[in-house]
Amino acid sequence: MKVRMAPVQMFLMLFIVQTGTVFISFQTRMIEVLGRDAWWVLVALGLLYFPHIWLFERFHHSFSWTPVVSILYGLYWFYTMVSFTSYTVYTLNVWAFPKTPLVVVIVMITILLYAASVSKPSTAVNLGVIMMPLIIIFIVFLLFSVKSLVWTNLFPVGESDLKTLLKGMGPSQMPFIGIELYLLLRPFTKGKLTNRSLIVYSGLWHLFFLFMLVVPLAFFSLKEFEIVNHPIIYILKSQYVTFVERLDLIFIYIWMAWSIVTLCIYGFAIMRLMDLNHIKKPPRLAAFLCVPFVAIALFLAVKERITIAAILFPYFHLLFAFILPLIVIFFNRRKQRKEETRP
Repeated sequence: MKVRMAPVQMFLMLFIVQTGTVFISFQTRMIEVLGRDAWWVLVALGLLYFPHIWLFERFHHSFSWTPVVSILYGLYWFYTMVSFTSYTVYTLNVWAFPKTPLVVVIVMITILLYAASVSKPSTAVNLGVIMMPLIIIFIVFLLFSVKSLVWTNLFPVGESDLKTLLKGMGPSQMPFIGIELYLLLRPFTKGKLTNRSLIVYSGLWHLFFLFMLVVPLAFFSLKEFEIVNHPIIYILKSQYVTFVERLDLIFIYIWMAWSIVTLCIYGFAIMRLMDLNHIKKPPRLAAFLCVPFVAIALFLAVKERITIAAILFPYFHLLFAFILPLIVIFFNRRKQRKEETRP
């Protein structure tokens, strides 16, 4: 099935995938390891985002979705979907639906994902547009907390030694997860992308995650992060406004929609892999995958297993966002040069 999208739609899909689900919790692990140094580490690492995405733009024509590569990425994105679903369901169970069985919520999310995945590609492409107003509302709500921030909580910095900084590289990778989707979405995007557009997107991504990190770091003391697992939710819960009784519940529903749209885009990506490799009857295969999806998500929807999954993600990210693209692009370009020099 032919898929075409505008550059704005592609960037919006990429932004939602990279922010959805992880942005409410990545702060805790980073701050536990790096303390006040977390914010400047993110500033430094975020500057590497543009070169990364620029290299993808420069060499995406040399990245081929062979059956083996597609299977590897398909399995990785399936694991990502399952892990994100289990974390979403666990969080909803704690904050919004404590009396609803986990399996019921997982099945409902799975049905939504299946419906979005087998529908027209334009459905997943346009879901990001629907999320824009909700993202803006969320940011406005979080800005209410600015008056309560203690900016001196951000200092002093430079207290972490080299060993601690290296240990902090793991949790610092969580905001970068999903960047490899650029390699899949780019061929469906019309026209040439300028460096300016890449810089603008990279800057927005960087500012968003920096804002999500600095606000909790300035709101809570370092000791409080030992007991606060979802700092953004706690911050919104503490805010009082006259027109809404509980901002945290409104945010939970916004985040739930955000997470589901993120999962739908991953589902869209897996379906495109099936199309690129000419898999017969993709909807039937997608329906078959729903069974292990529900079972694995239910198994992982426990705090201890969610923590283990979060620890594994940086290693998978290193493999699928750096090592595997480098290997595929290197061998494809080498093959192309041999064909060009062949008499």
